[in-house]
Amino acid sequence: RRERERAYRARLQTEAAEAKAEAKQAEARRQAILDAAKQEAPPKEADFPDPIEYAAAKAIWGAEQRLTEREAKNAGEAVKAAEGRAEEISKKERAILEQSWAVARDEAKSRYADFETVALTGWEPSPVMTDLILTSDVGPDVAYHLGQNRALAAQIAAMNPVEAARAIGRIEASLSQPKPRTETKAPDPISPVRGSAGAARDPSKMSVTEYAAWRAAGGKID
Repeated sequence: RRERERAYRARLQTEAAEAKAEAKQAEARRQAILDAAKQEAPPKEADFPDPIEYAAAKAIWGAEQRLTEREAKNAGEAVKAAEGRAEEISKKERAILEQSWAVARDEAKSRYADFETVALTGWEPSPVMTDLILTSDVGPDVAYHLGQNRALAAQIAAMNPVEAARAIGRIEASLSQPKPRTETKAPDPISPVRGSAGAARDPSKMSVTEYAAWRAAGGKID
């Protein structure tokens, strides 16, 4: 599920970037049209000895101005349309993140009995922190950690976006590290069976010297 969400969000981000680039281009075109219109001064009657020529030049200039205004208006509408698409795409991505967070949050409640109290109340993440937590694979765990370390949370909230991303990344890394093993459930190693020296020899097979030593050590004949 997380992989599908990432792929869909990546596609939305690409579409949003394209829409923003289109809006930027349309705005540049609109501004260029307006700048050109400002530079084109209306004809002066003193420059035309023939009043008919002056009237014609003035009419042409007026028509060009109306055309320029229409082109500038069209470019402005293109800007609004592209910005609107980018905003709608961003809303879709946000909805996906919030839906994913809701699922992850409910799962975290089953692991942390006090998740609501610790992770979601009593401290205020910055907008950057919120985005980082929403997009993290261990977002609920990061939120719970920050709720347990609220002085740290306040420090990160005051950081710029780059510093905040690094700080959250360090928390993610620490939460992803395997826990050190403190005990093992493996059975104790089996000790090899060692026979006693006395049980290893049959007295009937001992020499006279060995038998005497064995008797002196407390051995007896059955």
